[in-house]
Amino acid sequence: MAQRIVVVTGASRGIGLAIASDLARDGGRILLVARDAAALAEAADRVRAAGAEPVLVAADLGRAEGRAALVEAVRAEGDLHVLVNNAGVEIPVSVIDHRPEDIDQEIAVNLVAPLQLTRALLPDMVARGHGCVVMVSSMSGKSPTPWNAIYTATKHGLVGFTTSLDIELQGTGVHAGVVCPGFVAEAGMWADTGIQAPLALREVPLSAVVRAVRKVIAGQTEVLVTPGPIRPLLALAQLLPGLTPKVLGWMGVLDVLRDRARHTAEKRAGSGQA
Repeated sequence: MAQRIVVVTGASRGIGLAIASDLARDGGRILLVARDAAALAEAADRVRAAGAEPVLVAADLGRAEGRAALVEAVRAEGDLHVLVNNAGVEIPVSVIDHRPEDIDQEIAVNLVAPLQLTRALLPDMVARGHGCVVMVSSMSGKSPTPWNAIYTATKHGLVGFTTSLDIELQGTGVHAGVVCPGFVAEAGMWADTGIQAPLALREVPLSAVVRAVRKVIAGQTEVLVTPGPIRPLLALAQLLPGLTPKVLGWMGVLDVLRDRARHTAEKRAGSGQA
């Protein structure tokens, strides 16, 4: 990867910055993408110290002009090797507490942006016969997440898109894969809440998410980042969907998600955003 280009969206903090800093150890040039130019400048120092030369792209990927600016910046740099679609917005409240503009924002950033960026940059990868698209989804993309249904819909969409795309790309030399983190400690949307994960699931370290991205780049199509085996429960939910609320309740997930939604709604009401 030393002479190739890597793009990481949502790279100014949290999971995105951790991914960018890890991939920087391979050298090359890393395009750091986020809306906050000042935060990007701070992130650049960490990426540079890790071994790569950062290129900063301040852009709102929820808007067409922001995505166009990023595509132009990528093509100006040259041979794109890895596109990490990590940028995301989460508004963890009930559906009835969502404003119309909330829904538009979550869909635009979480789903439309990665799909449109992939569509725009994929032809160059296929023409060169190499490359990888990494989607950072969530365990919300594999399981129901009440009081966060809009976010969950976008993350389900990312999983379906990526697994479908990877089949389309067979034989091209280009690969697509998706990372699905659970409750991430240290940094990220969950860590920002300050709420403890349910004991039955526990939190996963940020380093596990970074390793999952490496696994996708190495060829895996889907990596679930959880503290223990979860696929049997996911399979059971598909076979007996009526049991899902009971299982989530038994695991303590419903209480945690309900509390977080209540906390978010109260915070927004206090700031006049409700």
